Amino acid sequence: MSMNTALSGLSAAQKDIAVTSHNIANVSTTGFRGSRAEFADIFTQSPFSVARTTAGSGTQITRVAQDFSQGSVVGTGNRLDLAIEGPGFFALRTESSAPGTQNETVYSRAGAFGMSADGHIVNSAGQQLLGWPVAMNGQVLSEALPAAVPLHIPLAMGEPVATSTVALELRLPADPAMAGAQAAVPPAGEFDAADPGTWAHRTQMPVFDGNGRAIEAEVYLVRLADPTPENPQTEYAIHLMRDGVAMNASTTNRLVFGPDGQLQSPARLGFAGPDSALTLDLAASQLHGSAFAVAAARQNGQTVSQLTTLDIDSEGTVWASYGADARVARGKLLLVNFPNPGALRPMGAASFGATTDAGEPLAGSPGGTGFGRLRSGALEMANVDLTEELVTLITAQRNYQANAKAMETSSQMMQTIMNLRS
Repeated sequence: MSMNTALSGLSAAQKDIAVTSHNIANVSTTGFRGSRAEFADIFTQSPFSVARTTAGSGTQITRVAQDFSQGSVVGTGNRLDLAIEGPGFFALRTESSAPGTQNETVYSRAGAFGMSADGHIVNSAGQQLLGWPVAMNGQVLSEALPAAVPLHIPLAMGEPVATSTVALELRLPADPAMAGAQAAVPPAGEFDAADPGTWAHRTQMPVFDGNGRAIEAEVYLVRLADPTPENPQTEYAIHLMRDGVAMNASTTNRLVFGPDGQLQSPARLGFAGPDSALTLDLAASQLHGSAFAVAAARQNGQTVSQLTTLDIDSEGTVWASYGADARVARGKLLLVNFPNPGALRPMGAASFGATTDAGEPLAGSPGGTGFGRLRSGALEMANVDLTEELVTLITAQRNYQANAKAMETSSQMMQTIMNLRS
Protein backbone atom coordinates (compact mmCIF):
# COMPACT_ATOMS: atom_id res chain seq x y z
CA MET A 1 0.00 0.00 0.00
CA SER A 2 2.73 2.47 0.97
CA MET A 3 4.66 1.51 -2.19
CA ASN A 4 1.70 2.51 -4.38
CA THR A 5 1.25 5.75 -2.44
CA ALA A 6 4.89 6.70 -2.99
CA LEU A 7 4.61 5.70 -6.66
CA SER A 8 1.63 8.06 -7.15
CA GLY A 9 3.71 10.85 -5.60
CA LEU A 10 6.59 10.12 -7.98
CA SER A 11 4.27 10.15 -10.98
CA ALA A 12 2.64 13.43 -9.92
CA ALA A 13 6.01 15.10 -9.22
CA GLN A 14 7.27 13.96 -12.62
CA LYS A 15 4.20 15.50 -14.25
CA ASP A 16 4.76 18.73 -12.33
CA ILE A 17 8.37 18.85 -13.53
CA ALA A 18 7.22 18.25 -17.12
CA VAL A 19 4.68 21.09 -16.94
CA THR A 20 7.22 23.48 -15.40
CA SER A 21 9.87 22.50 -17.97
CA HIS A 22 7.35 23.21 -20.74
CA ASN A 23 6.78 26.70 -19.31
CA ILE A 24 10.50 27.38 -19.08
CA ALA A 25 11.12 26.13 -22.63
CA ASN A 26 8.49 28.55 -23.99
CA VAL A 27 9.45 31.63 -21.99
CA SER A 28 10.35 33.39 -25.28
CA THR A 29 7.39 32.08 -27.31
CA THR A 30 5.13 34.90 -28.50
CA GLY A 31 1.61 34.66 -27.07
CA PHE A 32 2.38 31.52 -25.05
CA ARG A 33 0.08 30.83 -22.09
CA GLY A 34 1.74 29.23 -19.09
CA SER A 35 0.20 26.31 -17.25
CA ARG A 36 0.39 24.59 -13.88
CA ALA A 37 -0.25 21.08 -12.64
CA GLU A 38 -3.08 20.79 -10.10
CA PHE A 39 -3.05 17.90 -7.59
CA ALA A 40 -5.71 16.16 -5.55
CA ASP A 41 -5.35 13.57 -2.78
CA ILE A 42 -6.74 10.02 -3.12
CA PHE A 43 -8.75 8.30 -0.38
CA THR A 44 -10.06 4.77 -0.63
CA GLN A 45 -13.10 4.21 1.56
CA SER A 46 -15.50 1.37 2.17
CA PRO A 47 -18.80 1.20 4.13
CA PHE A 48 -16.89 -0.38 7.03
CA SER A 49 -13.92 2.00 7.20
CA VAL A 50 -13.39 4.32 10.14
CA ALA A 51 -13.04 7.90 8.93
CA ARG A 52 -10.76 9.04 11.72
CA THR A 53 -8.21 6.29 11.07
CA THR A 54 -8.38 6.18 7.24
CA ALA A 55 -5.00 6.75 5.56
CA GLY A 56 -4.75 8.35 2.17
CA SER A 57 -3.75 6.42 -0.95
CA GLY A 58 -1.54 9.02 -2.58
CA THR A 59 -2.08 11.85 -5.05
CA GLN A 60 -3.17 12.41 -8.60
CA ILE A 61 -3.07 15.12 -11.29
CA THR A 62 -6.59 16.45 -11.74
CA ARG A 63 -5.77 18.82 -14.60
CA VAL A 64 -3.11 20.96 -16.20
CA ALA A 65 -4.65 24.45 -15.93
CA GLN A 66 -3.84 27.16 -18.47
CA ASP A 67 -2.98 30.64 -17.22
CA PHE A 68 -4.66 33.32 -19.37
CA SER A 69 -3.31 36.35 -17.55
CA GLN A 70 -1.89 39.26 -19.58
CA GLY A 71 1.67 38.93 -20.83
CA SER A 72 4.04 41.84 -21.30
CA VAL A 73 3.69 43.83 -24.54
CA VAL A 74 6.86 44.65 -26.45
CA GLY A 75 7.03 47.06 -29.39
CA THR A 76 8.48 45.75 -32.66
CA GLY A 77 7.79 48.47 -35.25
CA ASN A 78 6.26 45.95 -37.68
CA ARG A 79 2.72 47.14 -38.46
CA LEU A 80 1.42 43.60 -38.90
CA ASP A 81 2.60 42.58 -35.42
CA LEU A 82 -0.48 42.77 -33.19
CA ALA A 83 -0.92 42.56 -29.42
CA ILE A 84 -4.17 42.30 -27.47
CA GLU A 85 -4.24 44.42 -24.33
CA GLY A 86 -7.06 42.76 -22.38
CA PRO A 87 -9.24 39.68 -22.92
CA GLY A 88 -9.80 38.01 -26.26
CA PHE A 89 -8.19 35.79 -28.89
CA PHE A 90 -7.36 36.16 -32.56
CA ALA A 91 -9.46 33.87 -34.74
CA LEU A 92 -7.39 31.95 -37.30
CA ARG A 93 -8.49 29.71 -40.15
CA THR A 94 -6.43 26.63 -40.88
CA GLU A 95 -6.57 25.72 -44.56
CA SER A 96 -7.02 22.00 -45.15
CA SER A 97 -5.47 20.43 -48.23
CA ALA A 98 -7.52 17.25 -48.00
CA PRO A 99 -10.58 17.33 -50.28
CA GLY A 100 -13.93 17.21 -48.52
CA THR A 101 -12.55 18.27 -45.13
CA GLN A 102 -13.69 21.42 -43.38
CA ASN A 103 -11.29 24.20 -42.52
CA GLU A 104 -10.74 24.47 -38.77
CA THR A 105 -10.85 27.68 -36.74
CA VAL A 106 -8.30 28.03 -33.94
CA TYR A 107 -7.72 30.80 -31.41
CA SER A 108 -4.47 32.40 -30.32
CA ARG A 109 -2.91 35.40 -28.57
CA ALA A 110 0.22 35.20 -30.75
CA GLY A 111 0.06 38.19 -33.10
CA ALA A 112 3.16 37.84 -35.29
CA PHE A 113 1.57 38.19 -38.73
CA GLY A 114 2.76 38.83 -42.24
CA MET A 115 1.47 38.92 -45.80
CA SER A 116 1.22 35.81 -47.96
CA ALA A 117 1.95 35.88 -51.68
CA ASP A 118 -1.78 36.10 -52.45
CA GLY A 119 -2.41 39.00 -50.03
CA HIS A 120 -3.80 37.16 -46.97
CA ILE A 121 -2.67 38.09 -43.45
CA VAL A 122 -1.13 34.91 -42.03
CA ASN A 123 1.07 33.71 -39.18
CA SER A 124 4.21 31.61 -39.52
CA ALA A 125 2.12 28.42 -39.67
CA GLY A 126 0.16 29.75 -42.66
CA GLN A 127 -3.06 30.19 -40.65
CA GLN A 128 -5.18 33.05 -41.99
CA LEU A 129 -6.38 35.85 -39.70
CA LEU A 130 -10.17 36.26 -39.72
CA GLY A 131 -12.06 39.54 -39.90
CA TRP A 132 -15.36 41.06 -40.93
CA PRO A 133 -16.09 42.59 -44.35
CA VAL A 134 -16.31 46.40 -44.38
CA ALA A 135 -17.22 49.24 -46.71
CA MET A 136 -14.40 51.38 -48.08
CA ASN A 137 -15.01 53.95 -45.30
CA GLY A 138 -14.52 51.31 -42.57
CA GLN A 139 -18.21 50.64 -41.76
CA VAL A 140 -18.63 46.99 -40.76
CA LEU A 141 -21.10 45.17 -43.01
CA SER A 142 -21.78 42.29 -40.60
CA GLU A 143 -20.63 41.47 -37.06
CA ALA A 144 -21.92 37.89 -36.99
CA LEU A 145 -19.26 35.28 -36.28
CA PRO A 146 -20.25 33.11 -39.30
CA ALA A 147 -19.67 36.17 -41.53
CA ALA A 148 -15.97 36.27 -40.60
CA VAL A 149 -13.64 35.61 -43.52
CA PRO A 150 -9.85 35.53 -43.94
CA LEU A 151 -8.56 39.10 -44.21
CA HIS A 152 -7.37 39.68 -47.75
CA ILE A 153 -5.44 42.76 -48.83
CA PRO A 154 -5.24 43.18 -52.62
CA LEU A 155 -1.70 44.04 -53.61
CA ALA A 156 -2.99 46.34 -56.38
CA MET A 157 -6.14 48.35 -57.03
CA GLY A 158 -7.78 49.95 -60.03
CA GLU A 159 -8.40 49.03 -63.66
CA PRO A 160 -5.74 49.63 -66.30
CA VAL A 161 -6.63 52.07 -69.10
CA ALA A 162 -4.65 52.30 -72.33
CA THR A 163 -3.31 55.75 -73.23
CA SER A 164 -5.18 57.38 -76.10
CA THR A 165 -4.11 61.03 -75.66
CA VAL A 166 -0.83 62.57 -74.58
CA ALA A 167 -0.52 66.31 -73.93
CA LEU A 168 3.00 67.71 -74.23
CA GLU A 169 3.99 71.29 -73.45
CA LEU A 170 7.15 71.78 -75.48
CA ARG A 171 9.58 74.69 -75.40
CA LEU A 172 11.20 74.72 -78.86
CA PRO A 173 14.21 76.98 -79.55
CA ALA A 174 13.53 79.98 -81.78
CA ASP A 175 17.23 80.29 -82.58
CA PRO A 176 18.20 78.02 -85.54
CA ALA A 177 21.59 77.54 -83.89
CA MET A 178 19.87 75.41 -81.24
CA ALA A 179 18.44 72.90 -83.73
CA GLY A 180 20.31 70.01 -82.13
CA ALA A 181 22.35 67.61 -84.22
CA GLN A 182 20.19 67.95 -87.34
CA ALA A 183 22.57 68.26 -90.26
CA ALA A 184 20.54 70.62 -92.43
CA VAL A 185 17.30 72.63 -92.41
CA PRO A 186 15.33 71.43 -94.25
CA PRO A 187 16.75 67.91 -93.83
CA ALA A 188 18.63 66.47 -96.77
CA GLY A 189 17.43 62.87 -96.30
CA GLU A 190 14.56 60.82 -94.91
CA PHE A 191 13.87 60.66 -91.17
CA ASP A 192 15.74 57.89 -89.40
CA ALA A 193 15.35 57.50 -85.63
CA ALA A 194 18.76 55.84 -85.44
CA ASP A 195 20.48 58.80 -87.23
CA PRO A 196 20.64 61.97 -85.03
CA GLY A 197 21.57 63.97 -88.13
CA THR A 198 18.01 63.58 -89.48
CA TRP A 199 16.16 65.12 -86.52
CA ALA A 200 16.60 68.10 -84.21
CA HIS A 201 15.04 67.04 -80.91
CA ARG A 202 13.81 63.90 -79.20
CA THR A 203 11.84 63.27 -76.00
CA GLN A 204 10.21 60.34 -74.31
CA MET A 205 6.56 60.50 -73.31
CA PRO A 206 4.41 58.50 -70.83
CA VAL A 207 2.23 55.81 -72.42
CA PHE A 208 0.43 52.77 -70.94
CA ASP A 209 -0.90 49.77 -72.84
CA GLY A 210 -4.22 48.00 -72.16
CA ASN A 211 -2.67 46.04 -69.27
CA GLY A 212 -1.45 49.18 -67.51
CA ARG A 213 2.14 48.41 -68.46
CA ALA A 214 4.40 51.37 -69.21
CA ILE A 215 5.72 51.11 -72.74
CA GLU A 216 8.45 52.97 -74.56
CA ALA A 217 7.25 55.88 -76.68
CA GLU A 218 9.31 58.70 -78.18
CA VAL A 219 8.57 61.90 -80.09
CA TYR A 220 11.06 63.10 -82.70
CA LEU A 221 10.96 66.66 -84.04
CA VAL A 222 12.46 67.45 -87.42
CA ARG A 223 13.04 71.15 -88.16
CA LEU A 224 11.67 71.79 -91.65
CA ALA A 225 12.00 75.56 -92.01
CA ASP A 226 13.68 78.46 -90.24
CA PRO A 227 12.06 81.92 -90.24
CA THR A 228 13.06 84.27 -93.09
CA PRO A 229 12.04 87.85 -93.97
CA GLU A 230 9.79 86.42 -96.64
CA ASN A 231 8.32 83.69 -94.40
CA PRO A 232 8.72 84.42 -90.65
CA GLN A 233 7.27 81.06 -89.65
CA THR A 234 9.12 78.15 -88.04
CA GLU A 235 8.03 74.69 -89.07
CA TYR A 236 8.57 71.23 -87.53
CA ALA A 237 7.54 67.69 -88.51
CA ILE A 238 6.51 65.25 -85.77
CA HIS A 239 7.42 61.55 -85.86
CA LEU A 240 6.15 59.14 -83.20
CA MET A 241 7.76 55.81 -82.22
CA ARG A 242 5.91 53.29 -80.02
CA ASP A 243 7.75 50.20 -78.81
CA GLY A 244 10.38 50.88 -81.46
CA VAL A 245 7.81 50.92 -84.30
CA ALA A 246 7.01 54.11 -86.23
CA MET A 247 3.37 55.20 -86.10
CA ASN A 248 1.79 56.74 -89.19
CA ALA A 249 0.24 60.18 -89.04
CA SER A 250 -3.52 59.92 -89.53
CA THR A 251 -3.75 63.72 -89.76
CA THR A 252 -1.07 66.29 -90.50
CA ASN A 253 2.18 65.87 -88.60
CA ARG A 254 3.30 69.46 -89.13
CA LEU A 255 3.73 72.15 -86.46
CA VAL A 256 3.86 75.78 -87.62
CA PHE A 257 4.83 78.61 -85.26
CA GLY A 258 4.28 82.28 -86.06
CA PRO A 259 6.76 85.11 -85.52
CA ASP A 260 5.40 85.57 -81.99
CA GLY A 261 6.33 81.98 -81.15
CA GLN A 262 2.72 80.79 -80.83
CA LEU A 263 1.39 77.68 -82.53
CA GLN A 264 -0.59 78.37 -85.71
CA SER A 265 -1.19 74.87 -87.06
CA PRO A 266 -3.69 72.34 -85.61
CA ALA A 267 -2.62 71.43 -82.08
CA ARG A 268 -3.94 67.83 -82.03
CA LEU A 269 -2.07 65.35 -84.19
CA GLY A 270 -3.34 61.83 -84.79
CA PHE A 271 -1.12 58.75 -85.18
CA ALA A 272 -1.99 55.13 -85.86
CA GLY A 273 0.02 51.95 -85.43
CA PRO A 274 -0.57 48.24 -86.14
CA ASP A 275 -2.77 47.76 -83.06
CA SER A 276 -3.11 51.18 -81.46
CA ALA A 277 -3.99 54.82 -82.06
CA LEU A 278 -2.67 57.88 -80.26
CA THR A 279 -3.50 61.58 -80.24
CA LEU A 280 -0.73 64.05 -79.49
CA ASP A 281 -1.94 67.35 -78.02
CA LEU A 282 0.64 70.13 -78.42
CA ALA A 283 -1.63 73.14 -77.83
CA ALA A 284 0.53 74.55 -75.03
CA SER A 285 3.78 74.34 -77.03
CA GLN A 286 5.60 77.44 -78.21
CA LEU A 287 8.91 78.78 -79.42
CA HIS A 288 11.26 80.00 -76.73
CA GLY A 289 14.57 81.75 -76.46
CA SER A 290 16.27 78.85 -74.70
CA ALA A 291 17.20 75.27 -75.55
CA PHE A 292 14.64 72.54 -76.16
CA ALA A 293 12.74 71.41 -73.05
CA VAL A 294 9.54 69.65 -72.04
CA ALA A 295 7.64 71.89 -69.62
CA ALA A 296 4.85 69.41 -68.85
CA ALA A 297 3.54 66.00 -69.90
CA ARG A 298 0.13 64.50 -69.22
CA GLN A 299 -1.68 61.42 -70.51
CA ASN A 300 -5.08 59.81 -69.96
CA GLY A 301 -3.88 56.25 -69.47
CA GLN A 302 -3.96 54.57 -66.12
CA THR A 303 -1.92 51.85 -64.54
CA VAL A 304 -2.83 49.65 -61.61
CA SER A 305 -1.99 51.30 -58.27
CA GLN A 306 0.25 49.19 -56.07
CA LEU A 307 -0.14 48.79 -52.32
CA THR A 308 2.07 51.36 -50.58
CA THR A 309 1.10 51.35 -46.89
CA LEU A 310 -0.95 49.18 -44.55
CA ASP A 311 -2.20 50.26 -41.12
CA ILE A 312 -4.33 48.58 -38.45
CA ASP A 313 -5.94 50.90 -35.90
CA SER A 314 -6.75 50.13 -32.25
CA GLU A 315 -10.29 49.05 -33.20
CA GLY A 316 -9.02 46.48 -35.69
CA THR A 317 -9.85 48.22 -38.98
CA VAL A 318 -7.31 47.45 -41.70
CA TRP A 319 -6.53 50.51 -43.87
CA ALA A 320 -4.65 50.22 -47.15
CA SER A 321 -3.21 52.96 -49.36
CA TYR A 322 -2.58 52.48 -53.07
CA GLY A 323 -0.27 54.91 -54.82
CA ALA A 324 -1.30 58.51 -54.21
CA ASP A 325 -4.97 57.63 -53.66
CA ALA A 326 -6.72 58.05 -50.30
CA ARG A 327 -6.60 55.04 -48.02
CA VAL A 328 -9.47 52.56 -48.03
CA ALA A 329 -10.65 49.99 -45.46
CA ARG A 330 -10.08 46.36 -46.38
CA GLY A 331 -11.56 44.57 -43.38
CA LYS A 332 -11.98 44.66 -39.63
CA LEU A 333 -10.20 42.23 -37.38
CA LEU A 334 -12.41 40.48 -34.82
CA LEU A 335 -11.65 39.09 -31.38
CA VAL A 336 -13.20 35.99 -29.82
CA ASN A 337 -13.66 35.09 -26.17
CA PHE A 338 -15.19 32.18 -24.28
CA PRO A 339 -17.23 31.88 -21.07
CA ASN A 340 -14.65 29.38 -19.77
CA PRO A 341 -11.35 29.87 -21.62
CA GLY A 342 -9.58 27.55 -19.18
CA ALA A 343 -11.31 24.61 -20.88
CA LEU A 344 -9.86 25.36 -24.32
CA ARG A 345 -7.85 22.57 -25.93
CA PRO A 346 -4.12 23.37 -26.42
CA MET A 347 -3.12 22.66 -30.02
CA GLY A 348 0.49 23.80 -30.13
CA ALA A 349 1.97 26.89 -31.78
CA ALA A 350 0.38 28.98 -28.97
CA SER A 351 -3.10 28.21 -30.32
CA PHE A 352 -6.21 26.64 -28.82
CA GLY A 353 -9.25 24.79 -30.08
CA ALA A 354 -12.84 25.25 -28.95
CA THR A 355 -14.43 22.65 -26.69
CA THR A 356 -17.92 22.09 -25.29
CA ASP A 357 -16.71 22.88 -21.77
CA ALA A 358 -15.30 26.24 -22.95
CA GLY A 359 -18.76 27.38 -24.08
CA GLU A 360 -19.93 29.08 -27.25
CA PRO A 361 -17.42 31.50 -28.81
CA LEU A 362 -18.34 35.17 -28.41
CA ALA A 363 -17.14 37.53 -31.16
CA GLY A 364 -16.63 41.27 -30.84
CA SER A 365 -14.63 44.26 -31.99
CA PRO A 366 -11.32 45.19 -30.34
CA GLY A 367 -12.04 47.73 -27.61
CA GLY A 368 -15.67 46.65 -27.35
CA THR A 369 -17.38 45.44 -24.18
CA GLY A 370 -15.58 42.35 -22.88
CA PHE A 371 -12.68 42.62 -25.33
CA GLY A 372 -9.24 44.17 -25.11
CA ARG A 373 -7.84 46.86 -27.35
CA LEU A 374 -5.51 46.19 -30.22
CA ARG A 375 -1.98 47.52 -30.43
CA SER A 376 -0.29 47.47 -33.82
CA GLY A 377 3.48 47.22 -34.07
CA ALA A 378 3.79 45.20 -30.85
CA LEU A 379 3.71 41.60 -29.62
CA GLU A 380 2.49 40.04 -26.40
CA MET A 381 5.18 37.85 -24.92
CA ALA A 382 4.69 34.68 -22.89
CA ASN A 383 3.01 35.24 -19.50
CA VAL A 384 5.64 33.10 -17.78
CA ASP A 385 7.67 34.41 -14.83
CA LEU A 386 11.00 32.63 -15.18
CA THR A 387 12.00 33.17 -11.54
CA GLU A 388 8.72 31.69 -10.31
CA GLU A 389 9.09 28.73 -12.65
CA LEU A 390 12.61 27.99 -11.37
CA VAL A 391 11.35 28.00 -7.78
CA THR A 392 8.50 25.67 -8.80
CA LEU A 393 11.03 23.39 -10.50
CA ILE A 394 13.12 23.18 -7.33
CA THR A 395 9.99 22.38 -5.28
CA ALA A 396 8.93 19.66 -7.72
CA GLN A 397 12.41 18.19 -7.62
CA ARG A 398 12.30 18.08 -3.79
CA ASN A 399 8.89 16.39 -3.96
CA TYR A 400 10.25 13.82 -6.37
CA GLN A 401 13.24 13.10 -4.11
CA ALA A 402 10.99 12.81 -1.05
CA ASN A 403 8.65 10.36 -2.76
CA ALA A 404 11.62 8.36 -4.01
CA LYS A 405 12.85 8.19 -0.40
CA ALA A 406 9.40 7.03 0.75
CA MET A 407 9.49 4.29 -1.89
CA GLU A 408 12.97 3.28 -0.77
CA THR A 409 11.81 3.10 2.86
CA SER A 410 8.80 1.00 1.86
CA SER A 411 11.07 -1.32 -0.08
CA GLN A 412 13.37 -1.74 2.93
CA MET A 413 10.42 -2.56 5.15
CA MET A 414 9.22 -5.23 2.73
CA GLN A 415 12.74 -6.65 2.56
CA THR A 416 12.87 -6.79 6.37
CA ILE A 417 9.64 -8.78 6.43
CA MET A 418 10.97 -11.15 3.77
CA ASN A 419 14.07 -11.75 5.84
CA LEU A 420 12.13 -12.84 8.97
CA ARG A 421 12.90 -16.44 9.96
CA SER A 422 10.70 -18.69 12.04
